[in-house]
Formats: sequence, structure tokens, C-alpha cells
Amino acid sequence: MRTLLLLGLLASGCAKHHAIMGQVVDRNGKPIARTNVTLAPGNVEIITDDDGRFVIDYLRDAEGTRTRLARRSEYSVEYFKVGYHVEKATFYFKNGELSLEPVALTEDTVRVSASPTEFDPANFGDRGQEAGGSYEGE
Repeated sequence: MRTLLLLGLLASGCAKHHAIMGQVVDRNGKPIARTNVTLAPGNVEIITDDDGRFVIDYLRDAEGTRTRLARRSEYSVEYFKVGYHVEKATFYFKNGELSLEPVALTEDTVRVSASPTEFDPANFGDRGQEAGGSYEGE
């Protein structure tokens, strides 16, 4: 009985875990939590943890059922977080565990400039209740 148990433990320890791992950081190297990470092909979309890390160890087929990562395949991954530019990367996955280099997202920038047209509030009517929506309880 002990021999069977020992063989079972050895077999499970030798089985390779197939996974793609990575981390999302900002330009200063600080982790970005709750970033959407999408893997294609494979229909997988996950969210990074508090340390900006993610692990993808499955794919989804057309019916949504989990399947193993396809070995010797090319994948693309997209990183999206509101307030940051979208980043994309393509890589080749053989088998086993693959750690991707940390991805640094860059903050979106907003440019504010003066309008070429001068707006005079006196030219626009009073914006009272009749000009817009109504709110319950008024």
C-alpha cells in the first residue's frame, strides 16, 4: 500500500504544470492591480491580482469549456486598464511554465487647450429645470 502511495506522489510531482505567468506594472515598476489580461486564441480573460500578477493555465473552447494550453503554439496577449494605454504582445508557448517579462503600462494623457471660439454664458438661456431632465423627489 505504501509503495502505491509513494508511486502516486512521485507521478504527480513529475507531471508538468502548463501555465503562462506574468506581471503588469506602471512605468515606475509598481504593480497595477485589476488589469484585464486577454489571451488569444483561447477565449481567456482574467484580471491581475493586487501584485499585478496573473497565471493562465487553461483555454476555453467554442462552448466555453476549459481545455489545456496548446503546446507549440503562438499566442497573443492584450493588457487593458482604464487610464492606461493598451499593450499587446505575441509569444510562442512550447510547454511547461512560461514566465513573460513584466509589462509596463503607460498612463493615458489628456491634453487641455483653449477653445478657438469664445463662449459667453449670456448668449445661452437660463438652464433651469425645464431645460433638462427631472429628478425623482423634486
